[in-house]
Amino acid sequence: MLSKDEKTFIETTPIVKVAMMPDFTPFTYYIDDKPIGFEHDLLDIISKKTGLTFEKRIDKWTTIYNAFQNKEVDVITSISYKKFREPFTHFTSAYYDIPIMIFVKDNFGEYKGLKSLSGKKVGVLKDVFYIKELEKSGNMNLVFYDNYEDLTKDLVFGKIDALIQNLTNINYLIKKHVYTNITLASELILPNTTKEDLRFGVLPEKPLLSSILQKALTSITQKEMDVLTNKWIGSLKEYPGGHIDLNKNEAAYVNTNQIKYCINPSGLPFEGLNEKGEHTGMSADYYRLFEQMLSAKFELVKTESWNQSLTYIQQQKCDMLALGMETPERKKHLNFTSHYLEVPLVVATKVDVPFINHILDLEGEKVGIIKGDAFVNILREKYPSLTIIEVTDIYDGLDQVKNGQLFAFIDTLASIGYEFQSKYFGELKIAGKLAENLKLSIAVRKDDATLLNILQKVVNNITNDIHRKILTKWIPIKYEQGINYQTIWKASLGVITLILLMMYWNRKIVRANTLLKQAQKDIEEKNKALSQLALTDNLTKLFNRRKLEELIQDEINKHDNTDHHFCLSILDIDHFKEVNDTYGHQKGDQVLIEIANILKSNLKETGFVGRYGGEEFIVLYPESSINDVVTTIESLRLAISKHDFNGIPPKTASFGLTCSIKGDTIETLIKRADNALYEAKNSGRNKVIIK
Repeated sequence: MLSKDEKTFIETTPIVKVAMMPDFTPFTYYIDDKPIGFEHDLLDIISKKTGLTFEKRIDKWTTIYNAFQNKEVDVITSISYKKFREPFTHFTSAYYDIPIMIFVKDNFGEYKGLKSLSGKKVGVLKDVFYIKELEKSGNMNLVFYDNYEDLTKDLVFGKIDALIQNLTNINYLIKKHVYTNITLASELILPNTTKEDLRFGVLPEKPLLSSILQKALTSITQKEMDVLTNKWIGSLKEYPGGHIDLNKNEAAYVNTNQIKYCINPSGLPFEGLNEKGEHTGMSADYYRLFEQMLSAKFELVKTESWNQSLTYIQQQKCDMLALGMETPERKKHLNFTSHYLEVPLVVATKVDVPFINHILDLEGEKVGIIKGDAFVNILREKYPSLTIIEVTDIYDGLDQVKNGQLFAFIDTLASIGYEFQSKYFGELKIAGKLAENLKLSIAVRKDDATLLNILQKVVNNITNDIHRKILTKWIPIKYEQGINYQTIWKASLGVITLILLMMYWNRKIVRANTLLKQAQKDIEEKNKALSQLALTDNLTKLFNRRKLEELIQDEINKHDNTDHHFCLSILDIDHFKEVNDTYGHQKGDQVLIEIANILKSNLKETGFVGRYGGEEFIVLYPESSINDVVTTIESLRLAISKHDFNGIPPKTASFGLTCSIKGDTIETLIKRADNALYEAKNSGRNKVIIK
């Protein structure tokens, strides 16, 4: 209950000025220029309970902290209690406690407490409440920041060795920018600090306001607080990686719709139904992840086959498929997210069939593939000479190979390998790998653009580590399981006739397994060699043009979906033709190799480098601006000009540098960098020009 004086204060104080941060996710931050978060909803609740009207001043922490100390605002949010703040702050009780964590780069090495940070550059926010304790705790070199974005980015690019900040905020930035090289080292425990306790700070000159805010906080029920927590922080508790930012329409969709989905009921290890009719497999784990990330409800619509699932989604009996490959035919009635799983296709045959080096080795033979599979039409169009027979499911396909009705069956390595662990041992083998890979996306009904946008955000926020955990759960473990033939052998020792029979079959199985293992080993070795050839320049061992364009496209995709920027530089060796003409092509090749080594050794982990063609190289800097990389580019230029090429006069290189802009394609980006390179060449060489 408010006192008479408190009610009078509210009546006579039309506006209470509150200072808040713009980047303290999920408590106070921006989406589409609108301030949102836990604290904004909390202030709305307090306003309804008390009648107070809040005017928000949103700025970086150092600015609002100084404004509060200078009495320019009445209240500051997200402030933690410290005794030294008491002269200028009345504190309410804490409305949330967050762990304070130490984050490092993934190459930091073993973290053994604060002593590991001795002599290291450690980033912290200016005026954060535990600065004094940090200064007393060791010999770390503290680097102060105005905002969380710069703090986190500098750790990513190695400008600092570690950062200290609350868990929720840094997790959000990791997810937002898809940072992959930051590791959580430990929770920060100091003598007087264990958590970041978030409170309202009120000017001491306004004790009535402090009292009103405290009473309002006390009056908030546990149910009301649970609703706030589940809305803004619940997904962070369940899913360590960040809050998925949904706009108003997307949030309403998730809150009001039960999303229906279909699966392939016999597609393990990707997905299927177990003996109890329950959804199992990799996609079951992905759906549980989707539920946690979105706090959404998903409902399985059961079907008899994969083909029926495709029919159901066309008939709008289900809304989505977690694992579907995009094809021109399917795009007529489905939309697809970007693909997030890629799996090789293989060929299963009887064990006595020779190794299949190319799919055209199957000409003249009957080859099975599951009806409705994305590759039915793809393979028919690409290899019209093949005789492709559609089968009901993987069991039908493998059984027909086993019985001689089909010569071979095509499916993914994961699916066929999974089934080989429980059936077909000693009778079938993996005889070869196709050039095609199964690229899996989330497929959504054509008429549901909102759901597509939501699920694309989910795909953007799934980390490589989570993908890896799901894959290793369902594929390697299954490959290691099998029947213990030694146990069967021992159990049969008592009966001579069974011993003889087991010996016969054991020899057959061992031979089959040996062939299978050899085939798998051949596939792995060929795949490694092919992968190396496909991605690497043979002379310099750098990325080749194909891989460079793939990396650039990945960066463009990130740019299109987020505020992600990146830089690209093309460099060309000046007067390189003179080396070949004067000293021969072998010496020319050696110059290319040495320059490639200079680029690799000077770039380290800050970017990607590859040979684009001839004497041209491309350097790609993810998550960067011109200011971030121009110094590095200059150091590369100098390193090349100072290098001793062993009998060849010094060489120089000219550089064209550009930064990504919205709407860029690979062609426009490279063209802009190439124009800058051309200008560098024409204006004297051995320089960097920026476009």
